[in-house]
Amino acid sequence: MPRSMTGFAKIEKEFPEGRIMSEARSLNSRYLEMNIRLPRADYASEQKLRDLVKRHVKRGKVDVTIKWEKTADEMTIPRVNENVVRQYAAMVRDLKDNYGLKGDLTIESIFTLKDVFTYEENNSLSEEILIETCSNLLVALNEERAREGEYIRNDLFERLGTITANASEIEAGWPGVITSHEDKLRARIAEITHSVAVDETRVLQEIAIYMERLDISEEIMRLKGHLDNFRNTLSSLDPMGRKLDFVIQEMVRETNTIGSKSNDLYINERVIRIKVEIEKMREQVQNVE
Repeated sequence: MPRSMTGFAKIEKEFPEGRIMSEARSLNSRYLEMNIRLPRADYASEQKLRDLVKRHVKRGKVDVTIKWEKTADEMTIPRVNENVVRQYAAMVRDLKDNYGLKGDLTIESIFTLKDVFTYEENNSLSEEILIETCSNLLVALNEERAREGEYIRNDLFERLGTITANASEIEAGWPGVITSHEDKLRARIAEITHSVAVDETRVLQEIAIYMERLDISEEIMRLKGHLDNFRNTLSSLDPMGRKLDFVIQEMVRETNTIGSKSNDLYINERVIRIKVEIEKMREQVQNVE
């Protein structure tokens, strides 16, 4: 089943400590590209999240953003800077010992001194919450990509049906085209030679050589094989975008050969129809993972 490379998912969840907000966007890309934004720099968790993305997405540009909105009482946490307090206490002792100054360092005076307290923002999320959030987000993203992929799959199957029908018409009409070409050649030979006796064996040889150059039976057979390959690939569970793109290139090759060999209006009309459908399929396949 094809999956689109484009999609969007958003999940928000409440916790006692606050609210987590996460978004994932995916766009077309030849390879897998990732951009992960977290509430704080945590390289260990980020690498695990990257590994998680690789398990869910095989191709495309993926942007994952996770934000953490804390409750009011969790916004800042004061901490005593013990090194600074010790330095202030040592300075007081030195002033008293060296200069005979009097006085004590009190709790009240501590609060007036600079850098005694630091305020740490509680930006951290547990790795368990991060991984669970990212996993749920990627599942939702893939569900959206699968829905879009279903539309693409139905469109491609419809176009495959149109191409198959035109290829079958070419295959059914080709023998008549061959006979028509042979009749025209015989008439032309008779016109040129008039009543002069002509070696029938030589005529048949020339006709056979000419018809071999125009024979498209092998191209039709290969085109139908590519159509079956494309159809079977669409029904598989593996990533298929690159393979479908390759099969389309082969379909284009065979169709172009059929068109170049044939100078028959009936066949060329159907070749044009096939080319139109293949080009539309190529555009759709560019968005398949």
